Amino acid sequence: MSTTTATATTTATAASTTTTAATAVVNAYFDAFGARDVDRALSHVAPDAVWTVPGDPRIVPWVGVRQGHDALRDFFTELFAASEPLAFEVHGMTEVPAGPVGPGTKVVIPGRFAYRFTASRQILDDTFVMVFTVADGRITAYDIFEDSLGLARAYTGDPALGLPAAP
Repeated sequence: MSTTTATATTTATAASTTTTAATAVVNAYFDAFGARDVDRALSHVAPDAVWTVPGDPRIVPWVGVRQGHDALRDFFTELFAASEPLAFEVHGMTEVPAGPVGPGTKVVIPGRFAYRFTASRQILDDTFVMVFTVADGRITAYDIFEDSLGLARAYTGDPALGLPAAP
């Protein structure tokens, strides 16, 4: 976790020069998310989509598993109220078949983001891998692999998360 000030930036590097339907949906979602336009973001998401953000929602309110537009609206509202985006970088997009879990295409995205949290004023500067499943022109699932412990520490401003000091 970095505590230096960063400038809000968005950088995208395509994995290939061809944009397919699945990557186009994810890019449209990213545009809406970056503008913090919840209604437009949800227009790219299936009504019963499942969002998975690892962590303990008792510590960080927007983490956990959520399903459906109402739950995702809460997700966006909580995240946007608690954080200020400083940087977002996409380091490519790779498509793979969704496989036996269902129809569609998975879009796998490595990258980096930085957020400043409103309450703690701490900055989380982290790498991630996002996996979107896209079917019938909409996102049906989202999973993110990030430093959930670092997220909890930055969000709360408590590096020990209330635990006693290690021996």
